[in-house]
Amino acid sequence: MGLDIYYNPASQPSRSVAMFVKLNKIEHNDKVVNLFKGENKTPEYLAMNPSHTVPVMNDDGFIICQSPAIVKYLADKCKTADHWYPSDLKKRAKVNELLDWQHTNIRKHGSGVFFNIKLGPLFGLPPMTPEQVDEKYKELDGSLTLIEGFLKDQKFLCGDEITIADLFIANEVLQPTMCERDIYENHPKVKAWMDRVRERLNPVWGEMVGVFEQIVSGIGSG
Repeated sequence: MGLDIYYNPASQPSRSVAMFVKLNKIEHNDKVVNLFKGENKTPEYLAMNPSHTVPVMNDDGFIICQSPAIVKYLADKCKTADHWYPSDLKKRAKVNELLDWQHTNIRKHGSGVFFNIKLGPLFGLPPMTPEQVDEKYKELDGSLTLIEGFLKDQKFLCGDEITIADLFIANEVLQPTMCERDIYENHPKVKAWMDRVRERLNPVWGEMVGVFEQIVSGIGSG
């Protein structure tokens, strides 16, 4: 049976998990889930994850449905390079702190922009007013300002080595860049950090983001 990773490249947490296993050359089976065709709501999928979300990890019958838990589990099980999820207690705590932070901050606000602008019309939501759009971007701007504070003068969020916190948060920052406004205009430090993440994670980053961009370009085209 082996290790199965169920994911969709349009999902930020999915990309983080898929990138992590590919970057660390962890032997696994790619199981791409077509969300637009409802493959996440089949009886077989719901038996693994009643919440019908992606990603899902099935490791020989051991199932985990939350992306940070998947990556932490694989980092420990597969003994990946220590910089990803440090064994040092205090360094690990800082990574965990940022992973907890991102759920209700950059994930919430980045998704708020992307979903409402790109996906809302597909789900029959009424178009947002210019004032509503401005408010979504204002919320996102607040999260980007906090990221600048986390970076200080470091190369990455927890120091000068990349961690899984960078992986997850960079994928969240990427999502709203698919909309019309330049989110980096007032945040050059975030842009420089994103460039470092991309350089550090290529070619895996570029390959996965390329698939995501194809999905976005096809939204609403038929």
